[in-house]
Amino acid sequence: MNTDKILLKIPIKSLSIQEQLEQKLLNLLINSELCKVALSSLKQNSRSLSRLSQVTPIIYRWAIAMQLSRQSSVSPLDLAEQIVSSLVIHRDEYQQFPQLTFSLKLVEPGWLDFQLCDRALAIWLDYCLQAELPQLSPKNQSIDPDHLFSIQSAYARSCSLLRLGEQQGLIKLNNPNFNDLVQLYPFGSPIPWLIGGKTCRLTHPTELALISQIITTVDRIKNDSTWSGNQLTSRLSHFFWNFERFCRIFGEVAQEYPALAQGRLGLVAVSQRLLQWLWYSQMGTFPRSHL
Repeated sequence: MNTDKILLKIPIKSLSIQEQLEQKLLNLLINSELCKVALSSLKQNSRSLSRLSQVTPIIYRWAIAMQLSRQSSVSPLDLAEQIVSSLVIHRDEYQQFPQLTFSLKLVEPGWLDFQLCDRALAIWLDYCLQAELPQLSPKNQSIDPDHLFSIQSAYARSCSLLRLGEQQGLIKLNNPNFNDLVQLYPFGSPIPWLIGGKTCRLTHPTELALISQIITTVDRIKNDSTWSGNQLTSRLSHFFWNFERFCRIFGEVAQEYPALAQGRLGLVAVSQRLLQWLWYSQMGTFPRSHL
């Protein structure tokens, strides 16, 4: 089966891409009556969707056909083709919500790969700056002292970069004090994530690695019951420092490529908000925005 031009759209209603995509796929499968009996026999907490380990592109692999084939006489590949057919006839009913678009590819022996499109990534990054952040309950309620300064300084550095961006006229902050987890969009104007409305502007390896880690952070919080707040916060700050080291924002970049500088500041803002969220959830206080 040729799946080169098959697209799936899902309304974005929460932070975790993995959680939303898996729930949408399972709902579509149940509503289609395909494999309904077999689906009911799957373990309630079993995960059939996981993200591939590569940094880019962002691909989630659905193993539902592999799981269901163990309970039937149908091969995983045949089951996967039936599932694809059921997805093709689906019509989206949530046009009023911003949507994430995925391209679908069937991979032998029965995997279904869903690749996040660049425009969908831009929509999701914007959503990260707008969505209300829930209170977390990590198992590890404190940050490792060995990582404390690196995380705190990463957060303070992100705040400093955002303030400097406002001073130089690249962005306008709605809350320059960074003292509110419930803040909505922190910028006064849209972030130019895309070139020509289609292609992601941020292509440096450390930019892509930071975006990947941001997605991993949110997905693990929502889908991994064993997640460690200490580990996630430390890794996010590590990838932020790598990005900050290699991706200049001001000076020549801001003068010659202002849209790139604004896009990088947008990535700083997403990192800043997640670091603040994770820190507050573990420490019960806001990290310092100045050092």
